[in-house]
Amino acid sequence: MSANAHTIVAISSAPGQSLRGLIRLSGSGCKTIMQDMGITLPPPRQLTATRITYGNHQLPCLVLNFQEPASYTGQDSVELQLPGNPALLGQLIHRMIQLGARMAQPGEFTFMAYLAGKLDLTQAEGIGATITAISEAQLQAAKLLRQGNLGTFSHKVVTELATALALVEAGIDFTDQEDVIAITPAQLLKRLTDVHVQLDDLVANSRSWGALEALPRVVLVGPPSSGKSTLFNVLLGHQRAVTHQAPGTTRDILAEPLILQRADGSQVEVMLMDIAGLDDAASLLDADIQQAARQAIDQADLIIHHGKTPHADHLIQVAPKADEPNFKTPDDPNVLPISAHTGMGIDQLKYQILAKLGHRGVSIQAQKLALQPRHELALKHALQALDDALLQVTPQKDEPALDDLELIAGQLRDALDELASLGGQMTPDDIIGRVFATFCVGK
Repeated sequence: MSANAHTIVAISSAPGQSLRGLIRLSGSGCKTIMQDMGITLPPPRQLTATRITYGNHQLPCLVLNFQEPASYTGQDSVELQLPGNPALLGQLIHRMIQLGARMAQPGEFTFMAYLAGKLDLTQAEGIGATITAISEAQLQAAKLLRQGNLGTFSHKVVTELATALALVEAGIDFTDQEDVIAITPAQLLKRLTDVHVQLDDLVANSRSWGALEALPRVVLVGPPSSGKSTLFNVLLGHQRAVTHQAPGTTRDILAEPLILQRADGSQVEVMLMDIAGLDDAASLLDADIQQAARQAIDQADLIIHHGKTPHADHLIQVAPKADEPNFKTPDDPNVLPISAHTGMGIDQLKYQILAKLGHRGVSIQAQKLALQPRHELALKHALQALDDALLQVTPQKDEPALDDLELIAGQLRDALDELASLGGQMTPDDIIGRVFATFCVGK
């Protein structure tokens, strides 16, 4: 992705029909384009009601004006809130392109913010992670990235390591002067050990982003009209699945993150899934639905089964509709009577879910960083380069001066490049491109 002086424009609201849509522009041509569309820009940061000219029509519009450099991108920027008709928004975008703007590339607004120094690369990744988050744990982790926690750490250790490298390289410049020692082996060993400890602590107190994406699957299983969808809604605490007494209401697989609270107050997240009731397929469509349901069961970490079934370690058996007059209490003490209408047994069911999953639930920890694959790889390579440097320096710790300065400097440079890439200080263009290519247009 390359910087471009042209004014960029995009629809920044979610796709589809809505009450309001958002169009965002950024660049030096914002004022001229707005004037050509009948809008005189209001003072900066004052949401102002006006009308925008399109053809023979005057459309109601709310406008926000941001002046360089006090904007998200660091450039002159405008945001327009308009009636959220996709066709209308598309026509307005087309008109602005005719007036000199160009369509923004995916993530280009945030890329401009990165180039302007408004945020570092990890913060930009946090914005992208927020957009694509599907669970509370991912939102929490993305928030820490947006706040710059990882970038702040990388800046700190980069400064420390760069200072050490500068002293080693200074020693190379004075190798012919025995009385000039920029840094002793013992001093360098302490600096490198301190950096290594910080990196070890970061890795030990972080988790992989992949773990956040792999929420354990808890699947509701049973015959049609056994109350699975009603239980699905009750566990979630809101109406997500359509419920009806007629069989076959659930056709697609519904999946929704479910937050559960442990006895110590900590929270974990699982993926709760509602599938079609299991019965004999009456048509090709029903056969496909049943196949999808059985595939979800095969991939489940835990099954909540309505009705009689053999016991298994990854199974909780429930007897639903315990509030009904004709309900018969199960003879088997391992079967949990529940009522989605009265709440009977629901808290106990949640407890059993936690107990059965053990440590497999994804913890929602507000202060624990989640490392994306790029971060993990950079830290791994940086630690390896530091290990190589320590192998060279440690045997010399009692010597007055360092040997193999060029080799040590090269190893420190490798570690520095990896750490600097975390925040984007020394990141190759291809890595930057990959980060912003994951964004949607308008962000």
